[in-house]
Amino acid sequence: MIRKLAVAAAALMLASAALAREMTSAYVVTAVANKPGWLQTDWHTDLTLYNPHNHTLTVKLAFLPTGQDNSGGVPTAPPIDLQPWETLNLWDVLGPHGFNARGQTGALLVYADFDANACPSTKGDTSCDFGVFARNFTLNPLGGGGEFGQDFAGFPANLGLEYGFIAYLPQLTDDQEFITSIGVASWTGARVTAQVDLQDTAGNVVNNYQLVIPPYGHVQGRIPVGLQGGTAAVYIVDGPNDAAVYPYATVRSAITGDPTTIEAQISTVGLSAQAASLRPISRRGAPAAISLPNFSLERLKQRPE
Repeated sequence: MIRKLAVAAAALMLASAALAREMTSAYVVTAVANKPGWLQTDWHTDLTLYNPHNHTLTVKLAFLPTGQDNSGGVPTAPPIDLQPWETLNLWDVLGPHGFNARGQTGALLVYADFDANACPSTKGDTSCDFGVFARNFTLNPLGGGGEFGQDFAGFPANLGLEYGFIAYLPQLTDDQEFITSIGVASWTGARVTAQVDLQDTAGNVVNNYQLVIPPYGHVQGRIPVGLQGGTAAVYIVDGPNDAAVYPYATVRSAITGDPTTIEAQISTVGLSAQAASLRPISRRGAPAAISLPNFSLERLKQRPE
């Protein structure tokens, strides 16, 4: 009997974990690049889309350049038709055959075209859900062959940081060996201000500061104080009622430039019951599109030598 209960409990935990990150129809890839970086690194981003259905799914990609107001429009790729069960790899998606954004960083919005797909608005419908994965990498700056980088999943747009929630970013270190930066992408058509509280391992707030994210914008910067294994708590302090942003952190080696991305854990834990709010079930509007006449899906499918 005890064994059966243990098996049932394990199955329940696995089911709960799976439900926490099911596929969805809209994602934010919080950090993308095509730019030289620290210690002679040169960063690029590969994007992978996966269609789990037996029908074609039309998907859109929009690039949010760093540090600017994008309310007037964002570079948007032509609609992409994902074939049934297709894994589509877009190599160096910010490169000359993609968004042609050399020297830039930012974020990507990746979402199903609800009109083209006739996506139902019924709660629980999964017919427009798909998978999004990204890889940020650099050629080996120390010479020789190979490259290093990191793979990470797209962040579900419906799980972003909203009013009444806190985003926690743990394991942050900034010293002579490591450099920590915190970034935020925004799927909001107005300016949003987020507060960052940096805590040491004992829970003391050693520094706090604010990040102002422009409309449909992206910001990233090094934390302003040294830290040893601490945590950042990020929360919205100003913006429209429907504001949604997507915080993350990167910790990179000050010796090699090799980074790790830390995904936010977003929760009402740490807030009073009066401050907590329920997440609205609503579709986020897409920013105005700026067309990319030279975007070539066929060229992006060809991995560079």
